[in-house]
Amino acid sequence: MHRTLHLDFERPAGAARPWGTILLAVGALLTVWAVLEYGDASDEVVRWEGKFADTKRLARRSLPSFAVEDAPSAELAQELRAANLVLDQLAAPWDNLFAEVEAAVIPDVALLGVQPDPRGRVLILEGEARDLKALLTFLARLEAAPGLVDAHLTRHEIRAADPNRPLTFTIRARWNP
Repeated sequence: MHRTLHLDFERPAGAARPWGTILLAVGALLTVWAVLEYGDASDEVVRWEGKFADTKRLARRSLPSFAVEDAPSAELAQELRAANLVLDQLAAPWDNLFAEVEAAVIPDVALLGVQPDPRGRVLILEGEARDLKALLTFLARLEAAPGLVDAHLTRHEIRAADPNRPLTFTIRARWNP
């Protein structure tokens, strides 16, 4: 029992379906949109390539040379040295330095002079101590200060004319920057 299959390849004129026409119109619109986007993208690429070429050209050009004196004049060199000295003095850690010296002072020691040299990082202390034990205690406390190194006694003398017979001294120390 076989049935016969009848195929009709010809449609009647009134049976056209609108889906094919709609899909064709959507495809045409998408194609137009893609062509416009491609044009915008290619314009952007051309603009960026121009910028890149300009950047390469600017990178290759030589900069103008400026005439520079071979050596500064003696007057200018002296002014520069003075300015550098002032900058060294301003940049020194004064607060930390004086705080460490003040922390090392004991009641039996009186400081009479503090002479810091910021260029050489040297500190010279002049003062009086009641006795040798007080002076050595003060010196040991200076040596223990973290910002001071190589603290040593450079001069000491007993003032015999004074009835209390104080010990005058000079201590030299270096400080860490």
